[in-house]
Amino acid sequence: MLSKFEYDGALNPNFQPGLFQLEIESIKAYGGKVLPRFVQVSSAGVTRPGKPGLNLAEEPPAVRLNEQLGGILTWKLKGEDVIRSSGIPYTIIRPCALTEAPAGSTLKFAQGDTIKGQVSREDIAELCIQALTQPSACHTTFEVKTEADSQFSGNWDELFSELKSD
Repeated sequence: MLSKFEYDGALNPNFQPGLFQLEIESIKAYGGKVLPRFVQVSSAGVTRPGKPGLNLAEEPPAVRLNEQLGGILTWKLKGEDVIRSSGIPYTIIRPCALTEAPAGSTLKFAQGDTIKGQVSREDIAELCIQALTQPSACHTTFEVKTEADSQFSGNWDELFSELKSD
């Protein structure tokens, strides 16, 4: 293979156009911290439908009406499972009931799909962005809600450090 141009930018007199092939077996990044490359917004409550001993009267509407809603939580859980098994560094965020409240409240993370509450859509949008910068968010699934009457300190590292990997 010959370049069309010389080092000085002039045309290479020996250049002839032709076929070129380069077979690549794999491409891999290395070094540095592993960060999430995929963030899924799922729903709190995805593991609750059909759970033995669950008092449906105390559950949010999506859990109570899962079957009437076409099994929406069941399908979200299946989607989570596919992401977890993909090998892609991921974060799965399960917000409680979404609201139109302004962003900036303190967020509470939990794991185990037991919390109930509400959280601002704006806070979830910011959380998705921040998750992409946090090594401790990698390979995690967690629920999130707003802590009542408190302002967020802005310390995302601290918030994510409490999470356990899946």
